[in-house]
Amino acid sequence: MRGVRPELRALDGGLASSAPVPAHIPKTAVAEWNRVTSDLKERGLLVSACLGTVASYVIATWQVAECVKAIEADGAFVKTKLGEPKPHPAHGLMNKANELVARLAAELGLTPSSRSRKGLQGKECKDASAPSGLDL
Repeated sequence: MRGVRPELRALDGGLASSAPVPAHIPKTAVAEWNRVTSDLKERGLLVSACLGTVASYVIATWQVAECVKAIEADGAFVKTKLGEPKPHPAHGLMNKANELVARLAAELGLTPSSRSRKGLQGKECKDASAPSGLDL
């Protein structure tokens, strides 16, 4: 879908506390859930209606990580029954999950370019660990 994205604004009725981690989120992905929900809460964009999108984003990032582990363990190519090399089957899942991660990250305002859209900036923050002279 091409065109101008709608302006996102802090919402009245946004969640004031951290959202509980859904039971279907893998344990190794809980840190990402906490990171994303904290970021959205700080910008006033965390509402219960977006928790499904956040869960989909977190699961997709977990899938990418699991595919990378499988490819690292087995190699980029595996052998067929006839002994011929073919790309690891995890490549297909990883590519689809990466597309989903990119799309959902943009929807949630988690990428630098999506944060530049009006309404996604949230509160201004200065990173104390950033080199001096940079406006972060």
